[in-house]
Amino acid sequence: MVIYTQITKPEDLPEEALWLPGLQTESVKHRKAWKQPLLVTHIDSIKHYDYDITELLNEKIYCVGPKTYDRLVAMGFTKVEMHGLVAGDIKINSHPLTPCTWLHGDKFAKDFGKYAGVTDIQTYKSSVNKESLQKIATMQNQSLYRNSSLYIYSPTVLEVLQTGCTWKLFHTESCTPNPDKWSQIKSFYPGSEFD
Repeated sequence: MVIYTQITKPEDLPEEALWLPGLQTESVKHRKAWKQPLLVTHIDSIKHYDYDITELLNEKIYCVGPKTYDRLVAMGFTKVEMHGLVAGDIKINSHPLTPCTWLHGDKFAKDFGKYAGVTDIQTYKSSVNKESLQKIATMQNQSLYRNSSLYIYSPTVLEVLQTGCTWKLFHTESCTPNPDKWSQIKSFYPGSEFD
């Protein structure tokens, strides 16, 4: 069994795989973005945007990752620019990206709000998906799932599930797993798998 814990449901999930999101998101009250370029490091910031995006579709939108790029284009954005694979790849000062509006959640790898010319708008917050994590924890203790693989995308999810089992762990760079708790550990980039 292969289990994926990312927030966004994977497209073309293999038949032998299972999606149990480790986190869930909900919108937070926020203001409308000005008509100016947007900076997006996670697609959920657009999904939780409470206003009509139609007037922003022709603005430049800077993003990270090919999947986010593809999703933004599918939503109708016409001027999407990918600036690397992770938030750290976006260089606000060395490339003229400002003024722009950064749409984001409550957790992020890089705080773009501290840069001059960046308007900071949080559109969502995330929390642990207790139901999914309980299912995974129960599976970790069952011999039927002894040699399963688990893909973890969040340090918060890792903290809950790191109890020790015979599973192979695949984790993003933001996670620091304890090697004594897993049969094997390997780091991966989410864009190379499901994200």
